[in-house]
This record gives sequence, C-alpha cells and structure tokens, in this order.
Amino acid sequence: MSNDYEVEPVTDIINFGEGPHWSVDDQALYFVDMYEQLVRRYHPTTDTHTKLHIEGGPITLVVPHKNEKNTFVVSIGRNLAAVTWPDPNQDFSVTADDYKVLATVEQDLPDNRFNDGKCDANGRMWAGTMSQEEDPDHHGSLYRLDGDRTITKMVDKLTLSNGMAWTEDNTTMYHIDTNEYKVNAFTFDLTTGTINGMTIDTDGNLWVAGFGSGTIFNIEPSSGKVLRKVGELPSSETTSVSWGGPDLDHLFITTGAGPVYRVTGLGVKGRPGASCTVELPDVATTQ
Repeated sequence: MSNDYEVEPVTDIINFGEGPHWSVDDQALYFVDMYEQLVRRYHPTTDTHTKLHIEGGPITLVVPHKNEKNTFVVSIGRNLAAVTWPDPNQDFSVTADDYKVLATVEQDLPDNRFNDGKCDANGRMWAGTMSQEEDPDHHGSLYRLDGDRTITKMVDKLTLSNGMAWTEDNTTMYHIDTNEYKVNAFTFDLTTGTINGMTIDTDGNLWVAGFGSGTIFNIEPSSGKVLRKVGELPSSETTSVSWGGPDLDHLFITTGAGPVYRVTGLGVKGRPGASCTVELPDVATTQ
C-alpha cells in the first residue's frame, strides 16, 4: 500500500458527476452528469469523451447490461429504465420513446427520486431513493430489481440512500445512508438476494467519498478505522468512486461542479462492478 499517489483530472468540468462504473469489456469509464441528463463515457486509451443525452431525469446511475450490447440500466427520476446507446464512441440522444421502463417506485412520493445503484454478483439491480425536499425526512428506501423485473423494497426509512459494495465472498453488503453518516453492513445471501440487519478493494477495505470534504476515506470495515485518506482534492464535492484501468488499480472519483479525477499509485486494486441481467420488457412494473 503506497502513500505516493498521483491525482489528475481526466474530464472537463461536470455539472454534477455521479455513479461511476468501469466496463472491463470496453475498458472505459461510464458515469452520469445528473442534472444535464447525460450518461458520459471516458475511454482512457484513446483519451476520448462521448455522451448520451436521455430525455427526462435526473439521471443518477448507469450500469451496463450483461447480455445486450450497448444497453444500459439507468435511473430516470423514480424509474429504472433500459436504454440503448447504438455506438458509445459517438454522441447520441434518446427520447422517452426510445427507452424501456423496467420499474417505477414511490408514485405517492413525487418529490423522491432514485439516487445511487449497483448490481450484485448475480446481476440484480440494487437502487435507493431519496427526497429532493430541502429538509428531507426518512422517506428514502432501498430496492432490489430481480431478473424477472420484480422490484422489492428491502430497507425503508432512509434519509439518502447512497453507495453500495459487497465483500469478495458475497456474504456482506455495505450500504451508505448519507445524512445519517452511516455505513451499514448487512448479512447478504447471494442466492436469494436477501439481507439482514461504495467501492471495495481486494483487501476487503472500503473507499468512501466524503461529500463536502474533497477527500476519499479508506476504511477498514471490521474496526471502522480510517486507514488513510486521498485528498484534499480541488473539488470539495466528491460524490463517488470506482476502480478501473487495465489492472483495476486506478481509482476514479466523480465530483459535483468539478472534473472526474483519476488516482494512480495507491498500491491496491479493486474488483470490477457487476453488470445487470434483468429481462428487458415491453411494459413496466410498478410499486
């Protein structure tokens, strides 16, 4: 583990970056520019940047679909949807007629929207909601979208559902409730997708973005000890992190009102994010 690391911006200024996901197949970083309703792609080898504009919004997460080339699961407000980007090497725009809504939640909470989301090792989508009210109460929830498009509320009474990560053996799931300043650990059953009771590196330690501090915290889950910090970055609104690069030893950091940063020389590696395997329907399911 090295403290002699380097930080460099790899994009221009982003309105509000979130949801980074490294695609091993593409060797590219996908992330969202939330309020611009964009999925953005950065390909380090060619140093190219492209974007997909999606009508609706805000767009808060993006995960590639495992079985459908150039198809991604995204959030659009309170919807989870599948959208096809015909050629990610080119800019493109889609309207509401072009994407398929997979599930809709919380129709009784019009001020809510999806926030962060990731897939587990079996390709189920986990995504959480938050209230957009100025003083949000505990109106957020965490949902699981199964392969057959069944959506289930797994945790409720959250303030702001945020980052997720799983241990290498898939027996523990970590989940952040931002406004409670908590990283919750749940016993996780990969087969059934049940839980009881962020990104992660190959040593089993968490890497958590501290919004407002311009700092990434490397935390040992068993003790809660902060092992080290990456910061302070020029952009204080660090929003999320993802491991990437050919050897998964580059840490990409999204920010609000700043660029995406790449950190090298940390001396540790991460694991690739899982892709989604949900069926692609012609109609939506609702909860």
